[in-house]
Amino acid sequence: MQQPNQSSSDSPATESIETGADRQGGPSTAPWSPSSWGAQVRRGVDLQSLYAIVYLVVANLIAGVLNLPSVAAALGIARQPGLGDLLGDLVMLVFLFGTRGQDLLGRGSHPVQYKAQTNPGPAVLIGAILLIMLASSIEIGFTWVVNQGSQALGLVYHSTTSQIAAGQHGFLSPLDTAVLVPIVEELLLRGVVMGRLRPYGRTFAIVTSSFIFACLHGDITQSLFTFLLGLVLGVVAMEYSILWSMALHIFNNLVLADAMMWLTQTVPARTAMMINQGMTLLGLVGGLAVLWLIRGRLADHLRANRSRSGTYRGWISLGLAVLVVLAAINAAQRFSLA
Repeated sequence: MQQPNQSSSDSPATESIETGADRQGGPSTAPWSPSSWGAQVRRGVDLQSLYAIVYLVVANLIAGVLNLPSVAAALGIARQPGLGDLLGDLVMLVFLFGTRGQDLLGRGSHPVQYKAQTNPGPAVLIGAILLIMLASSIEIGFTWVVNQGSQALGLVYHSTTSQIAAGQHGFLSPLDTAVLVPIVEELLLRGVVMGRLRPYGRTFAIVTSSFIFACLHGDITQSLFTFLLGLVLGVVAMEYSILWSMALHIFNNLVLADAMMWLTQTVPARTAMMINQGMTLLGLVGGLAVLWLIRGRLADHLRANRSRSGTYRGWISLGLAVLVVLAAINAAQRFSLA
């Protein structure tokens, strides 16, 4: 992967404390210190964590309403597999624009970056795909560990991935999970959340938004994958454009997930196992090879985008703690007695 372009004016090492404060709602006149800066970052993390919680609550309420028998009958959802999820995600898209329209329309103090001075070349995109496949391979290994541990404890683990596979019927379900969901999630996480955390440092914004992304999934194994996926997509969105992170997210859901799932369900079991093992091996070897090739550039990139002293104290946040507790509760509900 080639070295992403970086504007020196965006680097936390050169950005003034007044600039960062101004982006969050006005310049700060207080003398800078790690503790005061940490408190400011904590407020920013609180706001984005609470916004993610509100999004999660609204999404669950919408899903609950659409699943009511009277509503489902009126909308014809019961007769169209996947229609309920599709309508729910369309409502959440309206919610995003209704609450963060200025950001998403590229206006205001936190505009979403739809255009970039340069586009990623083929090497960057191929490298990103291999890293996503590496994340998937890690998830597969972790899922095996969780399944073995669950069986030893007399429990059954119901992963999100298996539930999605069981619910993929017709064309509306893949349309929702492979296209609409990536668009909504990118606008929320790489658009709104990461954009509003960016004044505290690029790396901090990428990692924190990825962690929030993982918490929203509430599944111990898929959360690991979404955290790693969020890191890759966050770098792409930060250095190039959110449109490229959307494209990669759609490619992951459409090709690496849905298309591979459909393929392995239509071939003999032995062939399906060989395909899955081959993809896992390709992800491990290819992803690790990419990390080895970019290790020097990655280290330089992290040094150039290090955050101010005290920034990571912002993770000691009430909003983030509540989000983690909700994620843990959701994850626990995926285990049942054998």
